Amino acid sequence: MTVTLDPAVAVKKFQQPLFEYLVSGLNAEDKWVRVMAAGMLGVLGDPGAASYLKPLAVDQDADLREVSRNSLKMLAPDYALPGTGRGNPCDGCMIRIIAEEALSFKKNAVPYPMPLSDTNR
Repeated sequence: MTVTLDPAVAVKKFQQPLFEYLVSGLNAEDKWVRVMAAGMLGVLGDPGAASYLKPLAVDQDADLREVSRNSLKMLAPDYALPGTGRGNPCDGCMIRIIAEEALSFKKNAVPYPMPLSDTNR
């Protein structure tokens, strides 16, 4: 007797563990594991992946940037494509992505003490 599993049921059943597994792959040492994980997160279609993909859209690695941006387009086409006539026309603009990433780093950064100037010594 052969038991078949409907693909839609299988995806629903394994979506959360798969999502978590792919998110963990974004931190892998191997570049191509990170690239594949970023690509698969877009295919999986979970909107929660956008928060993990946005920082990668401005990564130093060109392959990871491209795949992350493509995944963001799959998850939220209106966000990733500026000028769609809906929402803010700069949503998804590179400058906005960079600014959001810089702000998130700034919020989590430990402030450095200000150096003493010659007049304060």
